[in-house]
Amino acid sequence: MWLNTIIVLYISAIFYGASVYIVNHNFSYQFLTKLNRVPFSPVGIFWTGNLTMLLLATIMTIRHHSSHSVNSSATFFIIEILLSIIIYIALQTSYNGLFLLILVDYFLFSRNMAHIRHLPFWVSISLLFLLLYSVSDYTILGSFLNMPNLTSYISFLPVKIQTKLVIIKNFLTTLNLLCFIGIIAAYGLYLLNQDRNIQEELSQAARTNLELKNYAALSEKIAQNRERKRIARDIHDTVGHALTGISAGVDATKMLIDINPQAAKEQLDKISVATKQGIKDVRKTLNQMRPGALNGYTLEASLKKMLQEYSDISHLQINFSYEWQQPDFEKTTENVIFRIIEEAITNSLRHGHASKVNIYCLETPAAYLLNIQDNGIGGKMIRPGFGITQMKERVAIINGKITFDGSQGFLVSVMIPKKQ
Repeated sequence: MWLNTIIVLYISAIFYGASVYIVNHNFSYQFLTKLNRVPFSPVGIFWTGNLTMLLLATIMTIRHHSSHSVNSSATFFIIEILLSIIIYIALQTSYNGLFLLILVDYFLFSRNMAHIRHLPFWVSISLLFLLLYSVSDYTILGSFLNMPNLTSYISFLPVKIQTKLVIIKNFLTTLNLLCFIGIIAAYGLYLLNQDRNIQEELSQAARTNLELKNYAALSEKIAQNRERKRIARDIHDTVGHALTGISAGVDATKMLIDINPQAAKEQLDKISVATKQGIKDVRKTLNQMRPGALNGYTLEASLKKMLQEYSDISHLQINFSYEWQQPDFEKTTENVIFRIIEEAITNSLRHGHASKVNIYCLETPAAYLLNIQDNGIGGKMIRPGFGITQMKERVAIINGKITFDGSQGFLVSVMIPKKQ
């Protein structure tokens, strides 16, 4: 910007100084005969060019030290173009390096805008300004408009001064062009570094995401192992002890039944009490494994609450139709139904990448039906994993039947017989 300010001041000073020299040495007639049109006032050239350049520099400085929206930046950009055109005309088309300044200013100011990062847009703006720069050269546009050439002014000055002025002018314009090329090259490297940094950050994010997935899988595995150990310990402490006592009681009864039938009958009564207590302990253990969402809620309300949470977290569209009319389910059956729906939803998201799931709870005179259908990728060959195996085992506990179909999305069908 300051280099262009110096160039504008230098060229306008040549126009003014040469004009004064021509008038003072009575070369006005010879000068006017070399021109195709009347030149601008040298005083007007000097002040218009420099004051407009000062205004342009002020606007650039203010814009680079303040925050503006994209719309206001576009307005400033248009104002800068208009001011550069005014300076270009005021200098009688003798200097067009300002258009390179405007191009550099636009790119440097817009480097944080998303659209400027796209290569086609960058190339389009560059070609547009380079075309304007080429067309605005004095040999093209200046000759077409019959503008007085700066060389015509310099030619009336002493030869020694002519040479020095031309050398300085060519040096300044060449320096401006080199600065433009250097800044554009540096800006290109800046964009390449930005893209490289973004790629590195994406790669790091991908590695971190993979590590988090592995950690989550490991944590899930550890939690499963802890849960299995807890269940095994509870079964050992309840069912194991009860069965051991019952087995010992049966053996004792076998020995007493012929010797002392009354004692054998009393022993059977004790075995009956131990069996009932064992059943209570088993039910207590199963209730401890009951999903927390079922505590204090009906099965329908619990399912709606759980499905709403899945929908909110994953943006999965879930259509839920509950048409079971007051089913007389035991707590174990409710647990199984809840876990199967929960597992099916999880599989739809994790493996099927589904966006929609339809859940129908239907009823026939002989059975309760549960159908879970998603629009995921499915699969003709279904390989039972841990989830599907668990669903089969759970349904078997309540004497139900479960089938799977992956031909269109993934379908889980469960049939639970009614109590007779």
